This record gives sequence, C-alpha cells and structure tokens, in this order.
Amino acid sequence: DVLPFIIQNTMETAFPNLTILYKIFLTIPVSSAASERSLSRLKLIKNYLRSTMAEVRLSNLSLINIERNFAKDVDFDKVIQTFSMMKKRR
Repeated sequence: DVLPFIIQNTMETAFPNLTILYKIFLTIPVSSAASERSLSRLKLIKNYLRSTMAEVRLSNLSLINIERNFAKDVDFDKVIQTFSMMKKRR
C-alpha cells in the first residue's frame, strides 16, 4: 500500500531510498520454492548421460524447461520460417 501511495503522489524524488527499498521488498519471493523447482529441473536435464553438455546449451534447455508454459505457446513453424529468411551463415 505504501509504494503505490508514494508513486501516486509523486513523492519518489523526496524519498528515493524508501522507494527503492519497497521495490526490492516487493520483488523478494515469499518462499524458496521457485528456486528449488529450478534446481530440481536442472538436475533432471543434466543427468549422467548429458554430463558433458556445454554450459550455454544447459542454461538454454533449463530455461525452456522452467518456462515451459510459455514455450508451449511458441509457434515453431514461424520460428523456423523466420530463421530460414535470415542471412545465411557459413
């Protein structure tokens, strides 16, 4: 309730540290379930068979797995079409 009040009354310049503090406070997760879920997914992705996977690929795969609800909505045909229209790489 405090942060919207500060923003509505344009008091951000009067209380810049308080505004930053409230923004940080409101972005801190209530529990560590999200981070634990991410680490659990990472463990499933990088198992014994994929232990030699490069870090960039592992990071990208874990991001896709964690955000799989968003990935379900991606039109892969459109992505492939866009990629094919890009400049050729050799």
